[in-house]
Amino acid sequence: MGKVKSVIITVLLALAIAVAAFFAVVSFPATNKVKGLTSIASNIHLGADLSGYAYTTVYPEGVITAEEYVNLQSDKQSGYIVAGGLYVEEQFLTDNGFVNGESGEADINAFKKAVADDADSLNKRFGQKGYSSYSVAVEDGVSIKISVPTNFTYNAYKYPGMTVDDGEKSRSTDLSVAQAALSSLTAYGDLTLRTTDTSISLTDSDNNATTYDCTKRGKDKWVEIAQVDGKDTYSLANGDRESEYFKSIKSSTVGNVSRITFNFTAEGRAKFKELTTRAASSTSKVIYFCVGDRVLVNFECNAAIDEKSLVLSANDKYTAENAAITMDSAIGEGALSLIYKDYSNTYITEAAGGKNAALMTFIASVLVLAGLCVLLTVKYKKLGAVVSLLSIAFALVILYALFLLNIQVTFAVVLTAAVLLGLFVISNAIAFAETKRMTESGRTMQASVKEAYKKVLMTVSDIHIVLVIVAILLAAVGVGEVAACGLISVIGVAASYVLYWLTRFMWYVTSSPVKDKFGFAGLKRVVYEDD
Repeated sequence: MGKVKSVIITVLLALAIAVAAFFAVVSFPATNKVKGLTSIASNIHLGADLSGYAYTTVYPEGVITAEEYVNLQSDKQSGYIVAGGLYVEEQFLTDNGFVNGESGEADINAFKKAVADDADSLNKRFGQKGYSSYSVAVEDGVSIKISVPTNFTYNAYKYPGMTVDDGEKSRSTDLSVAQAALSSLTAYGDLTLRTTDTSISLTDSDNNATTYDCTKRGKDKWVEIAQVDGKDTYSLANGDRESEYFKSIKSSTVGNVSRITFNFTAEGRAKFKELTTRAASSTSKVIYFCVGDRVLVNFECNAAIDEKSLVLSANDKYTAENAAITMDSAIGEGALSLIYKDYSNTYITEAAGGKNAALMTFIASVLVLAGLCVLLTVKYKKLGAVVSLLSIAFALVILYALFLLNIQVTFAVVLTAAVLLGLFVISNAIAFAETKRMTESGRTMQASVKEAYKKVLMTVSDIHIVLVIVAILLAAVGVGEVAACGLISVIGVAASYVLYWLTRFMWYVTSSPVKDKFGFAGLKRVVYEDD
């Protein structure tokens, strides 16, 4: 290859990497003349070990805090049982069946068991979210504390008070994702299908509608009380349990399109046809899917539906995921048995790794990459500089993948990325070591490179094939942090293999105009003289 072509290809590659690196790590605020820029690295979402937890505590009805207890009149305080730092109303326990079977007196232990069972159901719900970490813990036996990652980007985490380029707005948006999960996944009760139209029969052919108070424990149906836009909603199920209509309820997101899929049982399909026929002829036409008194999704029914499944669109991935998990839990054994008070406060903890964990992790990653580039350049001379350039390209691929795939960065994900970078460097080192061995046998540089890459082809390919299979399994079977590491490993192994061959191409491109090709790669040719 000619010198001009070599220079052009090298400059174009270096320029592309430089531009990608600029947008990856450079940020600056907006001014009157210049629009602000937030880097890709600052827009990557962080796990709890780098940005902290968002948490709230939910209290069942009948439970009050110490502050609320103090404000009660003294004669009413006597009607409460102490539970750690909380208080439980005796009359509430009696009215809702939490009593000793022999004495008929309030039994707080039975109440605590119900709270523990609900905590177990909530743990399973939040476990399906794929969080890198989370916590559902019973406190004082009668309340449940739930902690999830804040979902902050570094920009939102580091600059909560920004008004330019809106760190504050970004923080609010990121935190709303965590708050939405805390709100939706704590919905109590069974799944019901509802309408606001009272013209539809609720129980029998004579249209004598019967309603049930869903605030009382022990009911096998939750059909009244829930409101939409200030209007009471009524069950479409004629007193049946809607949970028997569905096999499962799942969510899916492809690109920007999110869906919730309701898979019917045979009985459910027939029932849903009947219900949609009645709803389509009603005034409102809208069917609401509720868990307890909370509306999770709705759709307008203009015709009878007779299909094995119903697919509804959702506003976004998080809405679809939260609603599907909660409804799927409610049709199984995961319906919460107690009503939990609406919470208004979500609190934030400091990052588990320390206040500056995210910044220190980024700086450490840059230093490791810089040190690797220096080591490669010292060992392999100009060839090492080429590999260093492609190592930076590899790091950028990982960075952009984390951003585009919306993977929460944790210490484990960073460590996985470092191991994958090592895979790329070691793959090249294997080829370089074999090339060195070939040159020491007296071959020319061109012959050594060609023979070396041919000889190590299966070794390098086998390593990448095995690792990509393991990565795919982790991504498909794992959950939370394990799945995240598996997904980024799939990207990293693929990038390593592609860039391995790009290194081979760039070796040819950059060394072609050079006269001393051995010196270019920091190698020496050994020529054996005849005796």
